[in-house]
Parts: sequence; structure tokens; C-alpha cells
Amino acid sequence: GNQIVHTGDWIIGDDSGVVVVPQDIAQEIANRALDVKEHENRIREEIKKGGSLGSVLKLRKWEKKVG
Repeated sequence: GNQIVHTGDWIIGDDSGVVVVPQDIAQEIANRALDVKEHENRIREEIKKGGSLGSVLKLRKWEKKVG
């Protein structure tokens, strides 16, 4: 595409493609990605312990309401 890249922007790519993350929001995006990874790892651990995906996701909804 016609994406403009500025000095300091983050360029991230894999087999699926490339994305440009503007420098002014790069840290916010990185922090959000870490939060998502942590959440996904927790789901995996709960499933390994025998929980179903449905029960784990219900627990997460409950935690959001209470927290």
C-alpha cells in the first residue's frame, strides 16, 4: 500500500504481512500485545487443568464484572 513510514516508527512483519506502528503509539500497542498474550496463556493453563474453553471464558467475564 501507500503507507508512510516516519523515523522512529516500528516495522513488524511475519509470514502474513507487514505493519507499520507509529512511534507515538508503539509502546501502548506493545503493552496491549503483552496483555493479550498473558490472557491467552492463562486460558491455555486453565484448559490444561481440565477446564473447558466455555467455562474459562465465563470465568473471565465474571472477573471483569467483579474487578
